[in-house]
Amino acid sequence: MAGHEVSTWQEFETRWDGSVNFLLTGECRKALKFDFPPIEQVVEEMRRDPGTGVASGAKDRTLTNDDIKAEFLALPVEQALQRPFSMSHYRLGVFDAPGRFLYGFRETVLDPWKASLRDAGFTFDRCYPIIFLGGPKYSTNYHMDFSHVLPWQIYGTKRFCGLNDPDSWAPREMRVTYGPARLEMPSTITEADSLCHVMKPGDVLWNAFLTPHWIEASDTAAMSVNISHGGLRFDGRLCKHEQELEDFRQAYPKVAPGRVTGTYEAQ
Repeated sequence: MAGHEVSTWQEFETRWDGSVNFLLTGECRKALKFDFPPIEQVVEEMRRDPGTGVASGAKDRTLTNDDIKAEFLALPVEQALQRPFSMSHYRLGVFDAPGRFLYGFRETVLDPWKASLRDAGFTFDRCYPIIFLGGPKYSTNYHMDFSHVLPWQIYGTKRFCGLNDPDSWAPREMRVTYGPARLEMPSTITEADSLCHVMKPGDVLWNAFLTPHWIEASDTAAMSVNISHGGLRFDGRLCKHEQELEDFRQAYPKVAPGRVTGTYEAQ
């Protein structure tokens, strides 16, 4: 999509701290290479780990927090992959071990990605991957992230939607007091307001800090690895949205959202 693609680190330096999402190509995504096993193996390993969450993936105007893990575990993996579901895991280091599906991921992907950021002049407080995996027609409903997120599509196809003018739909007052349960997708948002990218295997996107977005899957199971970044700075400077949030936390610590913590390590 013209105007929404970045292929060099020099251009990334001028775009990373905005509020509009864009695709990453060229030298910016060279570190993202890994031989993943079949999606059936990934699902089988993930769903049996206690750190994995499984929700229905039902479409709604807000994030949903239902839990269908027990019934999902009861299904044969081939059958489970044919139904809507939404699966996530936030401490992937548990799978980066001999015989597990992410063995070698830190050395092959995560460390080179961090090195690429540092070489381009960036620092960060946290940088770790999350896996999001879902069945046909599942949705991740309207929400914002306290992170810059790099979704890397591995299997299947997703429609990743943000907004052409995010700040008009989520002004500062909403951002600095954001709570996921309180954010509902406005009924007045139209297709013309949306900035949607169809993410196919291998595609990489930069999703801006504290901007509204939602994800719609196609008619097959889909999986992405999403790298989450916090405290990301270029020349010592946070992006505008994260700096606003930090200023609000300093001024109103009792009402400001808490800080996100995360790591690659297993618990």
